[in-house]
Amino acid sequence: MCGAIYICRVPRARVDPFLRIQQEAAELYKTHGALDDITWTPADLAPKYGCIGFQDALSPGGDEVILVGISIFRDRAYHDEVMARVDADERIVTLYRELTQLIDVSKVVRGEFDRAI
Repeated sequence: MCGAIYICRVPRARVDPFLRIQQEAAELYKTHGALDDITWTPADLAPKYGCIGFQDALSPGGDEVILVGISIFRDRAYHDEVMARVDADERIVTLYRELTQLIDVSKVVRGEFDRAI
């Protein structure tokens, strides 16, 4: 199993339209074969258990909310197949353009991970 993780800093006033775009993108990803695509809203970002908190690590502005997205795929090869189909779908281009109007995409933290356990 593998996944892509996105950590986004979203202006508080733009959270609802951001989540609408994420919902549409999640449906698109799943239509093309992703096992799941989830966006998480913050519940508690404070440091605990000796760990640094998200607030300290990411230093969001006072009007920003941290949201985390996770796309899940069967394996790396399947990820590549699904993403090729997603990237070829014009709807993702439209959603990406809308997204760039809401957030500074250059501040999004992104990585692909393989399941370890």
